[in-house]
Amino acid sequence: MAHTATAPSGDSRSGTVKAFGAVAAWYVSTVVLITMNKVLMREHFRLPVFLTFLHMLVSYAWCEFSAELGWGVRAPLKTRADAAKVFVLAQTLAVSVVLAVASFKYVEVSLEQALAASTPAFTACAGVVILGKRERSRVWLTLVPVVGGAAMSAGGDPKFHALGVALVVASNVARATKSCMQEMLLNKETALDSMNLLRWMSLFSMATLFPMALALEGGTEIVERLSYVYNDRTLGAALVANCTGAFMVNLSQFMVTAHVGALSMQVLGNLKNVFTSSVSVVVFQNAITAQGVVGYAITMLGAFAFGREKHRDRIAAAEAKAQSVGEQESEAGDATNKL
Repeated sequence: MAHTATAPSGDSRSGTVKAFGAVAAWYVSTVVLITMNKVLMREHFRLPVFLTFLHMLVSYAWCEFSAELGWGVRAPLKTRADAAKVFVLAQTLAVSVVLAVASFKYVEVSLEQALAASTPAFTACAGVVILGKRERSRVWLTLVPVVGGAAMSAGGDPKFHALGVALVVASNVARATKSCMQEMLLNKETALDSMNLLRWMSLFSMATLFPMALALEGGTEIVERLSYVYNDRTLGAALVANCTGAFMVNLSQFMVTAHVGALSMQVLGNLKNVFTSSVSVVVFQNAITAQGVVGYAITMLGAFAFGREKHRDRIAAAEAKAQSVGEQESEAGDATNKL
């Protein structure tokens, strides 16, 4: 009896440690990825398309590595229609990453993170168009501080750059579209799990990003920048850290989702934005204003309220589903008794 009682406690402690480790890895890898993006884009590696190609290459390599070790099973795309849908999703992902990386030429990491926190508003709008969702009025109300706080942060930035802000907003729109399409594919359209969806998305993204990089950034320019990075140890280390960060972000996101669930993932994501912004201010010594800080705080509060309302929706949906199943079983029992 005593042994049985203590086992769950040990398992609980072990699970807590693993969850904490996964969250810590997610936070650190995100900071490394974003700060190294900024370093590379403001130094001598201003190749946002090619850099995004490298990110997708690392993600694909991780998926293949996982399959080889038996951590996952490769799943094929069963139909051409499935392949077409995943291809479109992959391009949306690539566009969102390219735009976010390109924005670091013009805006600081802290502002990019503040504006990125407004993504739930774009996701809600995209959900109406793509998924046919109808949100409650309270959900829409929580998005007012999300958008208003982000606009306040942008207006209070001492180095405000219209093109940089436009790139971040466009990245948010693409990211929101990607999230809705991903939900649609995972839940209804294909039999792919998250790992295989990432695998195919990375492969399809690489197929278009590489020729796009050659066309827009030039093969000669890419070779010259790579040669420069090779001869500059500091910049070379930044590129390696950047690609490693991309790999670790993908890995840790799966781990965090598995350990803490979707709602906690969203809350921790909001806290991660605050953490990343704070670190960027320390690392890059970029100036901040009271208006920017207040705007960011308002955005975060709105994001937390949004997550709470969505959690309530999920609970209500689960209860309604359970009630429906119970009614069906009851009706089936009554029919059996009559027979």
